[in-house]
Parts: sequence; structure tokens; C-alpha cells
Amino acid sequence: MQFDTGAPYSLIYKNKLNAIQLKYPSSIPSNEIGGKLENFSFKADQTPIVVKEIEVKQFDDSAIDWKDENRIEIIGTIGTDLIDGKVAIIDYVNKKLTVSQSIPERLMENISLSDFIYSNRHILLPAKVNGKETVLYFDTGSSMFELLTDRETSKQLAIPNEKPIQYKVNSWGNFLIANTLASNSSIEIANISIPIGASTFFEGVSNAQIEQMSKMGIGGMTGNKLFLNYILVLDTKHHKFGLLPSLQYSDIAGRNK
Repeated sequence: MQFDTGAPYSLIYKNKLNAIQLKYPSSIPSNEIGGKLENFSFKADQTPIVVKEIEVKQFDDSAIDWKDENRIEIIGTIGTDLIDGKVAIIDYVNKKLTVSQSIPERLMENISLSDFIYSNRHILLPAKVNGKETVLYFDTGSSMFELLTDRETSKQLAIPNEKPIQYKVNSWGNFLIANTLASNSSIEIANISIPIGASTFFEGVSNAQIEQMSKMGIGGMTGNKLFLNYILVLDTKHHKFGLLPSLQYSDIAGRNK
């Protein structure tokens, strides 16, 4: 299952659930009621998780290729309900997600915290993009993009005369055209200037959707790719977040051993 902050609640893909039930009938309880699975337990890596209720939703018609042992099958989404009212520490370099009740003391002593917007389990991070104060929707499910924004902003951030690389993207059954422009600019988040190698805008998104985001003050979307060299701390209870360079965090952890 993938951790997706763009999803306010966790869910399992029905097509994958059916494939598991066919091969291992006793592994999945057959108590799906009204599109929800009750009293379901599973492991995320080595961490046991028990959920009283989780939604089941049809994603596509794909099954599971049991013959390919190297293939990683995504069978569902772990949403922000996992971290609601808690602290999430995402260590990108070490590929580790920690969920706790509070920020560890060693981090509190070395990180500067800023406010962020947490509404209906959606995460909006204040940022400065191209010199403009805005907020970015934080969606770990859109991690192939450093910065997803509108056409105008993307072109302003682009290297002069740079031509976009185009490709199709499947968004829940809808195909959009992504246009990625190389950039040597940077954006500011949590008082840290982060270089971006590219920004992307979509074709196929309605003007109404773009206008709605603009009216809400949302300047774009970002995911994991922007923070690959950082520790990202999200305190959803107190609406505070911060960034710490991974090398600095490793040094702090080493001193505390």
C-alpha cells in the first residue's frame, strides 16, 4: 500500500482485493459491507495495523501477477487518517516514515517550525514560488513531479527557451497531458530555499478547476520528489511543520547514540 497524503482516508483497491481472495481465500475476511471492509488487519512492512473499517474502491481491472516475484503490487492507499492528530516524520534519504504523538526532543532542538493549513485531512504548505507567497497542496501520491503548477508559473520558472517534455498521465481513469519544463529556479518552504530541476503543468484540466484552486490561494502541488534530501516533519495536531536537511539529521542522530 502507498502512503498518499492526497487521500483523506485509507482504502483498498477492489480489483487487487479480489485477486488476493482468489489465490488465498482465507487471508481476507469476507465481511465487506456497503463498500467497506471491517475488522481488517495487515502489515505495513513489519508494523501490524488493525483497522475497524476501511473503504474498498474499484481502481481498474488489473489483477496481480503472482509469477513476477520482483514486481511490487500496490493494493491500496494509506491516507492521512493514519497521521490525523499525530506527528509524521518522513525521512526521505533513509526511506522511513515515523508516526508519533509528539516531535522527538532531538528534532525540536534543531528544527524551525512554521504554520501550515490542515483542513479536512488535506495538507497545504505555505511557500514562496517565483517571489509570490502562496500555498502548495502536499500530495505524496503525485511524487513524479517536483512542482505541479499552472502554465504561466511553470513557464516563468523555466530555463529560457526551454521546450516542454510531454507525456500522458492517468489520473483515476482520466488521461491528462503533462508538460515538464527544466528549471534552475528555487522555491522557499519553511524558510528553506529548495532548488527545483523542473516544473510541470497539465493540459486537459478545466479552467474551472484552475480558477477554483487560484481562488483558494493554492499555487500548485508538490510531493515527495521536492524533499528527497530532507526530513519533513508534519504535526497535524498543532498544524506545524518543518524541514531539516538529511545530513544534518544524521549528525544529530549520531550525537544522540
